[in-house]
Amino acid sequence: MKLVASADVPDRLLSIDDVAQMLQIPVQSIYKQRSVGTFCPAYRIGRHLRWRRGELLSWLESRKDPV
Repeated sequence: MKLVASADVPDRLLSIDDVAQMLQIPVQSIYKQRSVGTFCPAYRIGRHLRWRRGELLSWLESRKDPV
């Protein structure tokens, strides 16, 4: 069985810590943006939030500064 690097899996579920590290922002910033509805939607699994890597990258691309 071949293991695939996590960066190669677009549907890999990311934790809030993974997302914060990927975007290089504090976890608290994610919570704050979620509370005002400006962050990428997440999946709630029990008490945990998870994001699909591919969806997060698409959301991030949609927020590109046009300048």
